[in-house]
Amino acid sequence: MPQINVACSNIVEQDGKFLFVTETKEITTDFPEGRYSLPAGKLEFGETILEGAMREALEETGLNVQPKKLVGIYQRPRSRVDTNTTVFVFHSEVTGGTPTPSYKHPQILYLTLDQVLELETRNGLTAKYIPHALRDYLAGQSYALETIRIIK
Repeated sequence: MPQINVACSNIVEQDGKFLFVTETKEITTDFPEGRYSLPAGKLEFGETILEGAMREALEETGLNVQPKKLVGIYQRPRSRVDTNTTVFVFHSEVTGGTPTPSYKHPQILYLTLDQVLELETRNGLTAKYIPHALRDYLAGQSYALETIRIIK
């Protein structure tokens, strides 16, 4: 059955490289270690998009992050798995924690843009928005967090 999702994602840059995790849920023969993803995931009920971004980074990497800017909003209205997904991508900074791999995310690593683009050509990324968001980030695209109005 088709599903509509709202997700959040973090771009964390360190020394010209970007924080990635591998995801075991999408293991393929081409990528026995799993596909690569920015720390990201679906929003939980009652959670703000900023809270979701911080939670996902902590769950997937063991790192506390703080979103600083909104890089962009990316929608894929129809995917191969019958979902309509909108992703809010943040430029986030690490504020603490220790990198902690898990069963679901066995690798935490930093990749260059060239490495990410190589993974894209081999279908090694979990989502199509990732290269677009990284390019937008590197081009300086950003919006103040106040662009998002939380109504409680």
